[in-house]
Amino acid sequence: MKLTLYPNAPFEINAGVPTIIRTNNQSFYTSLIQGFQTNQTIILSSNEEVLETNDYLEFVGNVVTNPDPFSPFKLKIEREILENLNEKERQRLYQLDCELKSIFLGSAYLEDFPLTVNDEWDVKKQYKYCGINFLHDTQATPYDIIREVLNLYYQFNAKKLLVLDALFNYLEEAQQLQLFQLIKQLELQVLLLDFSGQPYSQLLEECRYYSVDKDFVIFER
Repeated sequence: MKLTLYPNAPFEINAGVPTIIRTNNQSFYTSLIQGFQTNQTIILSSNEEVLETNDYLEFVGNVVTNPDPFSPFKLKIEREILENLNEKERQRLYQLDCELKSIFLGSAYLEDFPLTVNDEWDVKKQYKYCGINFLHDTQATPYDIIREVLNLYYQFNAKKLLVLDALFNYLEEAQQLQLFQLIKQLELQVLLLDFSGQPYSQLLEECRYYSVDKDFVIFER
């Protein structure tokens, strides 16, 4: 896959190869972020064919400061749970729905109120009533959050290019290496943005590395 922010040359991104764009050029960095947020100046392509950004690009941004980094997966988890219900479980849920309505109506009829109830059974409404959600672990470290987000994208959106920002601000070198290995193991397409002037280091030897300086010169390694 190639990512292009005109008028710059394309950035090459492959599954299982963490790709880093590091820059201290404020103008370039701002254009890059705005391009990801609006999908208007970013072009994705594969084998010379332009890809639909809505289908193949996910700007995750800074997952650590995101108050709800798991929100993109709520509907997918709901669909997964509902699709995995077997016939016996569905019958039981229907019975529980009938019992619940019967209890409410029974209480109302004690006062002889002329009430009726909707007989339609909606398993999605039952699911939402339960309030199933991702556990917000206040003790989770930035590494834990990023790792969980990567695992969820592997489970539900593995074909997308994931763009994460400011990851290097939160992780120690050992944690960075562990996440690089996870990206390789899951064969995800991941682009890591880093707004800094840090030099290239041996830590990044197993990554595809791009550096854009203040003169818009792109160094690739």
